[in-house]
Amino acid sequence: MSIVEALARLRAAADDGRLEAVCRARGVRLLTVFGSAVRDVERARDLDVAVSLAADADLLGLVGDLLDVAGTDMVDVMVLDGASPTARRNGLGTAVPLFEADAGLFARTQMAAALEFYETAWLRRLDLERMAGR
Repeated sequence: MSIVEALARLRAAADDGRLEAVCRARGVRLLTVFGSAVRDVERARDLDVAVSLAADADLLGLVGDLLDVAGTDMVDVMVLDGASPTARRNGLGTAVPLFEADAGLFARTQMAAALEFYETAWLRRLDLERMAGR
C-alpha cells in the first residue's frame, strides 16, 4: 500500500470516529501527522505520526492499531512527551492534527513546542560550538 493510500485511510478513520476510538482506548491525548506525508505525500516513504500520551497509555497497542488502520507497516510513531525541543517542533510545527482529547490541545501544544524550541536555541548553538572545538 502506498503512503498516499495509508494517509487517506488514517484521515478517513479520523473523519468517521474510528481513530478517536483507538486514541481514547489507548490513552492518546494528541495525534498528528507530520513530515514528508504532510509536505509532499506523493514522494513520502513513510507516514510520520506524533502522539502525546496519558500516563496510563498503551503505546504498543496504539502502534499496532495505527498499523491496522493505515494498512501498512510504514508508520513511524514519535512520542512528543519527553522528546527534544527540536523533535517536538518538527512533530507539531507543520503537522496536521487528527485527534485531540480536548478542544484546543493541538494549538496549545504547538505553541508551547515553538516557544521551547526558540528559548533553547542558545543551548543548541553552544553544543555545536563545543563539538566544533570553539
